[in-house]
Amino acid sequence: MYYITNHNGQVIAASSDLLALLEVENIDALYKQIALDAIEFALEDDRITVKTPLDETHYSVEKETLSSILGEMTLVRLIAESQEESTLEEESILPLEKEKEEAPLPFDDEEALFDIKEEKKEEEEVGIAPEAEAEAEVETAKAEEDDLLNLILPSSAEETIGTIAQEKGAAKAPVYIDVEQISQSIGISPEDYNTFLTEYIDTALSLEEDLRSNDPGKRTAATHTLFHLSNVLRLPVITEIIEQLKYTEEEDIDSSIESFYDTLSRLTTTKPETAKGEETKLSVEREAGGAAENFESFGTIDLSDVKPIHFDFQVSEAAEELSLPAELIEEFIQDFIKQAHEETDKMLKAYEKGDLETIQKIGHLLKGTASNLRINPLSDTLYEIQFCDDPSKLEALIKEYWAHFISFETQFNLKSQH
Repeated sequence: MYYITNHNGQVIAASSDLLALLEVENIDALYKQIALDAIEFALEDDRITVKTPLDETHYSVEKETLSSILGEMTLVRLIAESQEESTLEEESILPLEKEKEEAPLPFDDEEALFDIKEEKKEEEEVGIAPEAEAEAEVETAKAEEDDLLNLILPSSAEETIGTIAQEKGAAKAPVYIDVEQISQSIGISPEDYNTFLTEYIDTALSLEEDLRSNDPGKRTAATHTLFHLSNVLRLPVITEIIEQLKYTEEEDIDSSIESFYDTLSRLTTTKPETAKGEETKLSVEREAGGAAENFESFGTIDLSDVKPIHFDFQVSEAAEELSLPAELIEEFIQDFIKQAHEETDKMLKAYEKGDLETIQKIGHLLKGTASNLRINPLSDTLYEIQFCDDPSKLEALIKEYWAHFISFETQFNLKSQH
């Protein structure tokens, strides 16, 4: 397997077997997955780690510099480390096997054979049958392995969530995931979303040891993987907890990890019902409480009279800084504009209810995307909203954010028409 990078280190070509391994149809699909951080090639000297949402695979590499009309390129050939290890093992085992074959038996006379047969007979008489015992151990191990597989490879997201709840002893209120709404917003089917959610939970379970590891590298890799996947699946409650893990002091790591798995155990794709049997639709942006929360309204905000605050934003500059095609940046911006309208409506409703926590979470969600796209004035104001604890300052901050946003949206729409 191999891939080719240009002088900027971007993947511009890949062999068909590598594309098949990564389950992408073509180089365009691979490029987009790399841009979204869903697939990552971490190259270090003569080794590389290929990271996907589901696993990490390590390879040895051979690099060769190519000269082309497009400039200098690099051919990177991937060699499965398991193949190298297998070859080394075979080379080391063969001499041992040969020695074993040539070695004389530890006994050459009938008396020694007779003694061994007598010992075996005595063992059988007292109920010790080595072969039967070995078979029993194998069966027991197999049963335990099957139990483990049943635990970590459930048939549905609900089953996985239930498993975590039992493991972690969670007894708090559920956090509802609106699969229909989220899957539609990210452009996949509800069935696929459920599959990805199940895989995410499985991944989270498998990475617990790395999260608790004393090795900073393992912790960072696990945190990065879980943060990215929760972001892709639109699980802001989970994403926020993982982000906090990055900055948690050593002595508080365990409690933060417990909080993560506790919240994970309370995810549900089934709409909870009230005592009267009426369905209560809860959002993943906000955890469900056992009883209705009583907020004191902050008032209302009218954004219709907000005047735009102009700032210059160039798609080409963002594309160059991120080393991505301008067309891909434009697609991301279109998604962000749609998301911003939806989340701003939620923010205004939360303001009317006096729900500061939801406003802060929406600010955090939008800030992350604006920052990734290098829309700095938006990102800066949303950052202030995220950490604003004084409700009296919220109206001015929200209007400032919206003034920047409508200027940005108008500017982008005008440029995209030409």
